[in-house]
Amino acid sequence: ILVLGKKSFLRHIGLILAYSLFNKIKYGYRFKRLGNRLTFYFVTIGLLFTTATVSILLIKQYQEGYESIYTEANDTIKAVNQQLARSLWNVDQESTHILLEGVFRMPSIQGVQIVETLGNQYIYGETASPPSLSRPLIFNGQNMGRIEVTVKDDLITESVREQVMFIIANSTLMIGLIAFIFSIIVKKSITRHLAHISKETSRPKQLTSEFYQPITLSRPDYNDEISDLVSALNRGRKQVAEFAEAKKTYENQLEYQANFDMLTDLPNRRHIEHYLSNEIISQEHSSKFSKLAIFFIDLDGFKEVNDSLGHSMGDRILLDSAIRLKSLLSEYDGYVARFGGDEFVASFRCQSREDAELVAEETILAFKENFILNDSQLQLGCSIGVVLYPEHGENTEDLIRRADTAMYKAKEAGRNTFAFFDQSMMHNIVLHNTIKTKLKDAIANNQFTLNYQPLINLKDMSVIGFEALLRWHDDDLGNVRPDLFIPVAEKSGLIFDIDVWVFEHAVAQVEKWREQFKEDFIVAINFSPTNFHHRSLLDWSNNHKVFKQTLNWVELEVTERLMLDDDPVVLKCIKELLKSGLKFSIDDFGTGYSSLGYIKKFSHILSKIKIDRMFVTEIMNSPSDQALVKSIITLADSLSIEVLAEGIETQEQETSLIGLGCDYAQGFFYSKPLPVSDIPSFIKQWQETKIINSSNA
Repeated sequence: ILVLGKKSFLRHIGLILAYSLFNKIKYGYRFKRLGNRLTFYFVTIGLLFTTATVSILLIKQYQEGYESIYTEANDTIKAVNQQLARSLWNVDQESTHILLEGVFRMPSIQGVQIVETLGNQYIYGETASPPSLSRPLIFNGQNMGRIEVTVKDDLITESVREQVMFIIANSTLMIGLIAFIFSIIVKKSITRHLAHISKETSRPKQLTSEFYQPITLSRPDYNDEISDLVSALNRGRKQVAEFAEAKKTYENQLEYQANFDMLTDLPNRRHIEHYLSNEIISQEHSSKFSKLAIFFIDLDGFKEVNDSLGHSMGDRILLDSAIRLKSLLSEYDGYVARFGGDEFVASFRCQSREDAELVAEETILAFKENFILNDSQLQLGCSIGVVLYPEHGENTEDLIRRADTAMYKAKEAGRNTFAFFDQSMMHNIVLHNTIKTKLKDAIANNQFTLNYQPLINLKDMSVIGFEALLRWHDDDLGNVRPDLFIPVAEKSGLIFDIDVWVFEHAVAQVEKWREQFKEDFIVAINFSPTNFHHRSLLDWSNNHKVFKQTLNWVELEVTERLMLDDDPVVLKCIKELLKSGLKFSIDDFGTGYSSLGYIKKFSHILSKIKIDRMFVTEIMNSPSDQALVKSIITLADSLSIEVLAEGIETQEQETSLIGLGCDYAQGFFYSKPLPVSDIPSFIKQWQETKIINSSNA
């Protein structure tokens, strides 16, 4: 068993080695060039064909030679058969030997022998057993023996071998010559053209329209497969080149769009960050002592103008602003980009804070020049926040954010000015973020309360209703002013939930007072313009139970900006709210950019106009403010819109407003905003006192 196992193992090893050798031969001796392969195939086929032909011829020749030799030997035997038989009959040994020697000397005979019946033998040459030919020797009817002949088979083999060598030599020379000629023909007509095609198609530069050249072959214009191949390749390469060029153009366009503003042709927000990052790195490695100044520029009043005059006019203002900034900053080798909307970022190198102030003042002066829009002129101005690197920040994000913060500080300072960032502004940023975080908890934990400020009828001094004013007390922040948290709520998207809460609670509370005191009190509720774009507004107004009653005693106070939007979405929401009987009033009228035309356009929606306290405060000292209030009252009266003045603090202000024809008033002169618990006592006291203006007594 051990021996058999060993043999089996060795046999398997041998098969593995043989298979490995076969694969090595099969894959190791491949011709890589097409011309060599074609020549090899041709030679192989020629050799196989020649071998087959020669083999057939040699077999035929071998058969013919075989027949010829055996025929000759057979004829020789026939010729001496009778003579040998007679010699044996006569016991003539000499004649027998002579005849046998004659037979042996034949070229085709290798050996011959006679075997007598008596047992005697005569042998010449080399005989084989069995003999090639054997014939009996018969004389006078008696068998004298037999003659056996061994034919020379080697004679046939030598003849065939000579012919084989001759044929192989001639065939090899002929096939080699034909293969050489064939390889030249293949190379000239096929492979050199294919090599040229391969070389041309392997050049990357040939795949762009800039370097594209069609493939041409140095041969007659045959209409064959190679010509078809070249034509197809040229069409494909041309299409690829055109596609590559289009792709390059598209990529350049995408790169441009990704880094530049399409309207102003200025770098955009994405480019700003890349540019400033490089400038900061360059500043760090610069041997010159200088600062990098960054301006955050915002156009004052652009939103209102854009909404009132249309976006096309707004685009013209932005384009003109970009031209002014580029012209100014080019004098300082500076950089200007559009950050977004009506905001721009400018950057330049300077030696000191005073240099930055100088450029900021020049920028403000550049925007004091009127913008020419068709036949009209408009002046906007700009507010600028200024930061310096490295003292105001170490990275692009911090610098832009702080420049933005400084810009808002400039707006608070009265607009059309500039402000440098300082660390005190960080407190406002932290406070803003803290308020934003805590507002969510305030909504969830019901930390809001409502105060109510009475609204007074100046004709009979009666209380007509109340304005609901939101208040927020936080355990950490204390009492947070509405002017702090309302803007944060608007920006963070929380204002809708807050305003809905105020609306529902204010309506429910004033409804109780209406029933308690049997008075038709109204309630005025502030409503943010952003709510009219909230996705849940229509669902709330259509399905909430508060709208199942008639709300003609409820006024929504909105800003002038809402009227300026003239947005179909806003108008649709207003139309839905009006179905419940709600009324609308414009709060802080006169501080925005609304025109008298807009008041006339929306007179069917408005029930009241509230004159801002800034005009009431100066009404005794400013004839222009007094004239403005008078014009507002006159306009409202002509449109059957009531007028309410805010911020009444003195008897003189009240008297002046009554003289101008104002309908209603509210302010500390009558009452500060009161908590819910104090309103009933206020109403009772007011009704008991029966305060009536002396002119109406």
